[in-house]
Amino acid sequence: MAKKVVVVGGGSGGLVAARMVQTESRRLGQDLDVTLISAGEKHYMPPLWSEVALGTASPEETWAPIKGAEKAYGFKVVIDPVKTFDLKGQKVTTEGGQTFDYDYLVIALGTAYGWSDYKGLDKYGYHNYSEEGALEMKKALASFKGKKIVFLTPELPFRCGIYPGEMAMNLRAYFETRGMMPEIKVLYPVEAMSKSLGEGLAEFFGRRFRRNHIEYQPGFEELYEVTENKIITKNGEYEYDLLIKTPPSRLPKVLADNGMAHPADKRWSVVTGPLFQHPDYKNVYLVGEHAMPPVGLFTAGVPIHNAAVIAASSILNDALGGYLIPSFAPTLCMGHSYESGFAGNCEYWWIPEEGKWGHACYTVATGPLVRMMKDSFYRGWLDALR
Repeated sequence: MAKKVVVVGGGSGGLVAARMVQTESRRLGQDLDVTLISAGEKHYMPPLWSEVALGTASPEETWAPIKGAEKAYGFKVVIDPVKTFDLKGQKVTTEGGQTFDYDYLVIALGTAYGWSDYKGLDKYGYHNYSEEGALEMKKALASFKGKKIVFLTPELPFRCGIYPGEMAMNLRAYFETRGMMPEIKVLYPVEAMSKSLGEGLAEFFGRRFRRNHIEYQPGFEELYEVTENKIITKNGEYEYDLLIKTPPSRLPKVLADNGMAHPADKRWSVVTGPLFQHPDYKNVYLVGEHAMPPVGLFTAGVPIHNAAVIAASSILNDALGGYLIPSFAPTLCMGHSYESGFAGNCEYWWIPEEGKWGHACYTVATGPLVRMMKDSFYRGWLDALR
């Protein structure tokens, strides 16, 4: 009887894991039963929400039906949010009452947002971390007549480390085409850019900020409150006419409710490296954003892709009696500043005594071709499901 692999999560981590287990087992002439369970019908490419906010993409371009994976890759897709995980009994139950037994489980549930964890943060400002948020931000940018734009990142780590800097450069170009030159400030806690991206990429952003007259303001110690026109921190206040905010990351509720919060930091899930396994159940793999920081990785799509490959390879190795498990590969992250683009590369090494990956990041390329590569990758990824 074929061993059962259940993947929970219809985002990039879940899709990569399910796709690799299915396609590789078939290629090798082996039979594994793969099921992906998704909370919703849409598989989003979140970086494209920036394009929606800037008016260069429509909401329809940012997603594809996750059910398309059945035809494209051959595994079963179930649309029904998961309610409970019985890790000891090796069962997953959905809100619709369906129960799925498994031999191997992969959990890739992204991250929740703690907008209400800071006073006023849920009420004031704009973001493009959802389709709805991107459309609201698009309207705010189109009608903006003020002078001061502030990007606020309340805490570390945050989703997609290049985002505030990347979007700030885009907004500089966006307003220049309208004959406007508002003040743009990127406000970070502590030395967030070097901590989030490494010294190499931090130096790149520093150069671009100076060239584009963007003020980089790191070092506030604690966010107290956001009001209608002011950001209040422990060591200073900052006025704004337009606030663009980065969401605080929080553990998805279903993981918190099922006892999978990390004991050292409840924003994240339990996980151990280097194979992204549950500490008590070695047939359970956690590869979503919720599992990246505890093992020293960024909360972004490219590290999640690598984690999903390692989890899928580990399942293939165990189920098929041997399969090469790769190390965590170098990652190439691409961003854009309106008509141009930039690519940063990160290399990783496992530090056993710390139970984490170390990393070093640096800029490898800039120019319009990089933007074309980024756009082509995102759209090609989604087209495969359509």
